[in-house]
Amino acid sequence: MKTYYKDAKETFNIEIKTLEKVRDALDESFDQFVDDVLQMTGRLIFIAIGKSGIIAEKISASFSSIGVPSFFIDAGNAFHGDLGRVSADDVVVFVSNSGETEEVLQTYFALQEIFGKDLKTIALTGASDSTLAKNTQEALIVDVASEADVTKLAPTNSTTATLVVGDALLIAVQKEKQFTKKDFALYHPGGSIGKLLLQTVKNVMHTKVPYVDIETPLNDVIYRISDFGIGMTLVKDQDKVVGIVTDGDIRKKMLHVTKVKESTAADYMTEGFISIDVNKRNRAAWRKMATHNISNLVVTEKGEVAGVITINDVVDE
Repeated sequence: MKTYYKDAKETFNIEIKTLEKVRDALDESFDQFVDDVLQMTGRLIFIAIGKSGIIAEKISASFSSIGVPSFFIDAGNAFHGDLGRVSADDVVVFVSNSGETEEVLQTYFALQEIFGKDLKTIALTGASDSTLAKNTQEALIVDVASEADVTKLAPTNSTTATLVVGDALLIAVQKEKQFTKKDFALYHPGGSIGKLLLQTVKNVMHTKVPYVDIETPLNDVIYRISDFGIGMTLVKDQDKVVGIVTDGDIRKKMLHVTKVKESTAADYMTEGFISIDVNKRNRAAWRKMATHNISNLVVTEKGEVAGVITINDVVDE
C-alpha cells in the first residue's frame, strides 16, 4: 500500500520552513498594524476574494471574538452596495497574495474615490512591489517564495502564512489590551466558555432533588436515581440529610454486599456530601468536582439543600 503520509510530512516540512521565513521577515510594519487596530475609532474591515477571502474572514471573526469590531467584505460583492458599510474612521485591510487581484484593486480605488486619504488602508500581501502595496497607506508583507503543491500554484503556503500572521496580530492586540478569559467569555456568553466563567451554579442547578430514606431497599434506590436522571440521590435519616448514593457507588459496592436483595441505601451510602454555595460560579463547581474526582455536587443556600449540579451542567460536551 502506498504511504501517503510521507507526502503529508513533506508538506508539513515545506509549510513550516515557509512560516519560519515569514516569521524572520516581520518588521516595524507589523507593529504599525497593531497600533492602527489599538488606536482606531471605527471598525477593522477585511476585504478579499477567493481563498484569501476565506482566510480574511477567519481573521476578522477572530478579532471580533476579542472585542475588536470587525467584519469581512467579499470584494466580488463590494460593488453591489457593500461599499456603503465602510466609514471614514474604519481601518480597511485588503488581502491579496499577488497584490494584483482585480476585484480587490477595484474595491480599493472605489473607496479611495469616496474617502480619499481620510480612510486608513493597509495591504496584507505577498508582493511589496504590487499595485496594492504601492497604493495603500501601509503594507504588511507576507512574502512566500512559492506554494507547497506540485504545481506551485494552489494557495497553500501563502494562505497558511497569512492565517498565522493574522493569528499573531490578534494575539499582539489581545496582550496589549490585557484581554482575559473573563473578557473572552463576555463575547461568548452562550458557549461553554461563557457558561463556565460567567454563569453561577444557581443558573444551571437541578432544583428537583431525589431523596430516599436510609432504610430504603436497593431496588427503590435504583428506581429513584433513574427517575431523576442525575446519577444520584440524597439519603435522609429522620428528615436529616446524612449522605449520598450515586449510581457509581452502587456498582462499586454491590460486590461487597453479602445480601444484595436485602440491602438498603445505608449499604451504599457515602456519609455526608460535598457541597457548593448557590451563588458560586460554575467554574468553582467544576474545580471542586475535579479536585474530588466526582461528577455532582449538592448545592446549598444559607446552609440548606437547594439543588444538585452535575459536571454536564457546567461543561458542555
